Amino acid sequence: MRLTITYENHIPINAFRWTPSPELEPLHYHSSLEIGLCISGSGFFYFGEKRYRVAAGDIFIVNNRELHIAQSAECDPSTYIFINFDPRLLLGEEESLLLPFAYSSDHFDNRMTSASPLSAPIGALIEKVWYELDAKQDGYLSMAKSALLELCVLLLRHYSTGMSKLEWKRMSDSFRRMRPALAILEERFREPLELTDMADALHISPSRASHLFQQELGRSFKDYLLQLRINEAKRLLISTNLSAADVCFESGFQSIPSFYRLFKSIAGISPLDYRSKFSVCAIIENTRQ
Repeated sequence: MRLTITYENHIPINAFRWTPSPELEPLHYHSSLEIGLCISGSGFFYFGEKRYRVAAGDIFIVNNRELHIAQSAECDPSTYIFINFDPRLLLGEEESLLLPFAYSSDHFDNRMTSASPLSAPIGALIEKVWYELDAKQDGYLSMAKSALLELCVLLLRHYSTGMSKLEWKRMSDSFRRMRPALAILEERFREPLELTDMADALHISPSRASHLFQQELGRSFKDYLLQLRINEAKRLLISTNLSAADVCFESGFQSIPSFYRLFKSIAGISPLDYRSKFSVCAIIENTRQ
């Protein structure tokens, strides 16, 4: 389920307090980036097939593609402060600030626990953004934006420390170099796309574009496009009631037999088995066990 995010101010930042339901609700995604701070209680936070236990002080990072939902513990409801903001806000300041949100879902830890040394300063900045947007004192938008940018700089420095300077520079350069092609892929992966479309976006030859995909992303253009389509199929299977055939075509596949074959080769199970295993109802049953 896609949520439409609207912003109350000309600077595209929202902040709000929220207590999730103890009943597990459908997973959703939205075009905004999101950072959440659990300020009390306990429960779970779901990101697609991943599930995290939640405690006060934990921080969660959500990009604009990943399905997610929080759930409160029945006898200890959790309360969060969430910040939503438009990715273009960071792009207009310093595009490297987007790097922590350009994660690969399968290998990324969305949770920063309260035990992390960075949890307290980031949590304080989340609370500051919420306070400024709620109190609306003179200059509050500038203060909220300033706190958000500081927060994102801390995230950038945190994730960059796990790599050598050379590795981080390579990742940053790769992000900048490939961004035009990746933007087209994320927007149009449901359509028929060819390597020549990527070459045109990057203003290079198709052979050079093929080399860049392999060199910078560690996979071919076809493999990257296939993964986007498989991820979309997973999202539709667990968040909608569409038939497997409809999921096939909505995800960009042109043939139902090839969809079933490719999905199983990557996910390890068939599309319908995937729905049975990771649907909201299945997650609820697993939680109760």
